[in-house]
Amino acid sequence: MIAAAETASSRRIAGSFRDPSGHVIHHRGEIYRAVREDSYQTLQALDKAGLLRELVEDRILVGTGFVDDAELVELLAHEHRGYRHFLKHELIAPITYPYEWSYSMLADAALHTLGLQWALLEQGCSLKDATGYNIQFPDGRPTFIDVTSIERPARLDVWYALGQFGQMFTFPLLLCRYHGWDLRSYFLGHLNGRSCEQVLRSFSWLQRWHPRALLDLTLPNILNRREQRASGTKRQLLERRNSDSTPQRMNLRRLRSKIRRLASGYKPDGLWASYAGTCSYSDPAEQAKKRLVREFLESASPATVLDLGCNTGDYSYIAAECGARVVAADADPDAVDLLYRRLRRQPATITPMVVDLCNPSPAIGFRNEERPSFLGRVSGDCVMALALLHHLHVSGNLPMLAIRDLLHDITRKHLILEFVPVEDPMFQQLMKFRVDLYRSLTLDSCRRVFSERFRVVREESIRGTRRTLMFLRKPD
Repeated sequence: MIAAAETASSRRIAGSFRDPSGHVIHHRGEIYRAVREDSYQTLQALDKAGLLRELVEDRILVGTGFVDDAELVELLAHEHRGYRHFLKHELIAPITYPYEWSYSMLADAALHTLGLQWALLEQGCSLKDATGYNIQFPDGRPTFIDVTSIERPARLDVWYALGQFGQMFTFPLLLCRYHGWDLRSYFLGHLNGRSCEQVLRSFSWLQRWHPRALLDLTLPNILNRREQRASGTKRQLLERRNSDSTPQRMNLRRLRSKIRRLASGYKPDGLWASYAGTCSYSDPAEQAKKRLVREFLESASPATVLDLGCNTGDYSYIAAECGARVVAADADPDAVDLLYRRLRRQPATITPMVVDLCNPSPAIGFRNEERPSFLGRVSGDCVMALALLHHLHVSGNLPMLAIRDLLHDITRKHLILEFVPVEDPMFQQLMKFRVDLYRSLTLDSCRRVFSERFRVVREESIRGTRRTLMFLRKPD
């Protein structure tokens, strides 16, 4: 697997922690993977057939090359005994996880996995894993990153990873689409997804026999129960050779059609997904704000930007146009879904993420190291916190000092902060049914708090509003 440069240990990698086929190596700022002999031979055969190169060029598979330099191979083999073959991978940063994706992102990750499985069948190969952690979204495009998941199975009529595909993709898509679940709730408590039996508890008796649940939930659950009463049959069946991929292709075609229907039927309607059309700005005010943000980004020239509270991504696009690689994060899954759909039409160097800053993704998994926390993975040369401060202060109930320290910790150099006064209509909307405890929040008090850890580079009123943009810099 590929990992962000910030990940310290070669074993703490998304999806690779328990991978017996090899492991990731961080060496002199580069990302390598040690692979076992059988995996190496399979990848060599795919390379000679031209498929590996085609998958990499089409960005279906992460950039991958064989390490042929004898001196480097010797060095890596000395450090990682038991391995003689190594791959070099394209660096992907930051790593994101399914509980930080929107609905359409998970659906596209599912379709991407199915498409890759279909292509591999042409060469008599298959994916032995169908986990969502094998997909990343660099620049908003799904990319498969676990090359050692590719194998030559004994049987091509069935897909060994089908059950895992259901747990990681089909089940959460069904629960989100028809039962109002969100991906964070589904995955954080069960990193590898949930069983048929667990998921069926959300379906009534009649719903279990509906076509949408019958083939992927109800019947597999019945078969699983029968299998538990039989001994040794499953292993014997898996080891029986069969090179006819027709039955598997029929099922892949069915799954692809099902996932597409689930994806097309999902309509984003979150509160903040429509914010851009309902906020209190007039068009001239919004254009003035965009001009100011662009001016500062052009003068600062950050290589990376973290857009917090990105909504549907207008300012993320401005940052990308200024040459930055952007992580766009918002707590509203539907707002991020709209941004992701926009990235399909207008590709840009933007990685979308669903993240609640008041409760960001924790470090979880084995020893709390298998999946690093959001704050441990993500930062930027410049952080944009536009129309975010009052949300964190009022809705999140965070003190100004805590907000300042959070923003200080995740920016390497610059901060673009928008101050929204209490009188602003959007601030007043947040105050509905709340006791007004925020009259002490003024531009002067905000400036005073942030000046303790930042230097004010520039401050501009947004024409036509009472809002103010503050351009701040951390002391060198």
